[in-house]
Amino acid sequence: MDLNHAKSDLIDAVLEKYLEELRAGDDEKTATTLGYTHSLHRFWRQVLRMLPVAPGSSVLDAGSGLGLLPFELAAYVVLRVEGSDLDPNFIEHSPVLQGRLADAGVFDSDADIAFSVGDVCALDFADASFDLVFIREVLQFVPDPAQALRELLRVLKPGGYACVSGMDDGLRITWPRPSPALARLVDVVADLQHEDGGDRDIGRKLTTYLRSAGFGINSIVVLPEAQHRLVDRDDNERALILEQLHAARLRVLAAGTGDVDSFDLDLAGLESEEPFEEFRLSARLVVLAQRPIA
Repeated sequence: MDLNHAKSDLIDAVLEKYLEELRAGDDEKTATTLGYTHSLHRFWRQVLRMLPVAPGSSVLDAGSGLGLLPFELAAYVVLRVEGSDLDPNFIEHSPVLQGRLADAGVFDSDADIAFSVGDVCALDFADASFDLVFIREVLQFVPDPAQALRELLRVLKPGGYACVSGMDDGLRITWPRPSPALARLVDVVADLQHEDGGDRDIGRKLTTYLRSAGFGINSIVVLPEAQHRLVDRDDNERALILEQLHAARLRVLAAGTGDVDSFDLDLAGLESEEPFEEFRLSARLVVLAQRPIA
């Protein structure tokens, strides 16, 4: 895909204005998600530049969140794009954002964009419906990644492509190292995610899962990101981590297991941390796979 900076800047401006409105309206959960996924979306523009997305294609983004990837695709190519997400709140916000972007002149008049609530392990689409499917930053939370990928294979046309990405904790380093309090809290969240069937090392397993689902592997790309950043109260990633930690606290409390007092002490210490500068190196694995024609 050919992306131009002027249109990407326009998309970013609309998203940032919507983010400000969410915060002003005290919808902090959606604001945190939008802020964090918008920062990830800038990374995804590198991926889109590598993909040949033909006009007239039918595309599915499984786990679309607030719809940023469908919006970017429809801004540059006349196609049919569906966004599907398990969270109804995201699906409610997506058409609002779509309207803002349409008013700003981002889309071609023939752009066909739709959103629906759906489970990636049981997609509500007919067999062989799409030329291209995406699933990004989702499989680490799915108890049965193999079933999710079988569903992607089912809804793909023969010869169609799946673009799959996932995190892997082994591909991240920071300096200074995380504080002992944060390290303990992250371990609690990782344990809860594991109990739910999630996998924070899914990145290294993507190709194995794809092959077992029946895909052929076309390419594997490791896209690194290095930055020196200020971690403070305005940092979207910090806000998302705190949101996850508060949700984990409720789980720990409800389960009656774990040391809630120690958890609260660590959480209070993390929330009161002074701003600090951090170097971070991380990477994401992106796999392009294909449904066999025969």
